[in-house]
Amino acid sequence: MQKANRITDRFIYGILAALLFYMIIFVYLNVNTVKRSYVFESYFDNPALDISKEELKEYEVTVKSENILVPDDYHSEDVKNISRDMNDQREKSNENWSENKPSVGSEESIKDFEKQLFEEIGGNKPRYQPSSISNPQDNTKSNKNNSKEESSSGGDKVYAGSVMVDWSLSNRNPHQNNNWYVRNPGYTCGYGSSGKVVVKIYVNQNGDVSNAEVSSSSGANSCMLEQAVKYAKKSRFNYSSSAPKAQEGTIVYTFVSQ
Repeated sequence: MQKANRITDRFIYGILAALLFYMIIFVYLNVNTVKRSYVFESYFDNPALDISKEELKEYEVTVKSENILVPDDYHSEDVKNISRDMNDQREKSNENWSENKPSVGSEESIKDFEKQLFEEIGGNKPRYQPSSISNPQDNTKSNKNNSKEESSSGGDKVYAGSVMVDWSLSNRNPHQNNNWYVRNPGYTCGYGSSGKVVVKIYVNQNGDVSNAEVSSSSGANSCMLEQAVKYAKKSRFNYSSSAPKAQEGTIVYTFVSQ
């Protein structure tokens, strides 16, 4: 009997010990953290750190214009979306200028045009009357309303500022005396594409660019280099029987970020 009572007492003590253990864990996990506040002395309330205006002047920094960094794609001056012959001898001006040179319908240009037609048809030279031809290039005009297909007559002044296309081809003019034919890729590479690409071109007697290659560049990415060569090959100049079969020239492209 006593043995049974001892077993019962141990069982009860075990249950009480387990309950006490779980109660301690419960209280520990649910006790709120005591928040304490600390008072710090203000930096500006410390008299030892007082600085006079005279002392502050020693630390003044003057920002100068030459110390201001300017993004690469910023242009302080306007760059005209036009082409210009670097050998153009006209007076330079920022006002009353013309992109194209004055058109001259000389007898020599008529003869050159007739010779071109003669070579293209294999020797059966047509009988043209020079008096009836005011401008030989007008024969290729397909649409009177399309200014790109018409011969252009310019003024006596050339633009003096920066342009997107500067080209040089000795004693040659663009096709139909229209500078549009020296093609411009300046806006084709999108945001952040600002710089210059110099392209060396080779032009045949017919005025076609037979080959083009990058000569030098500044701030150019791969798109600008590719577009410069592509548009240089699209360019076209006037026919000249006296020109070399592969006349060397230069086109300088200025790309502007959009």
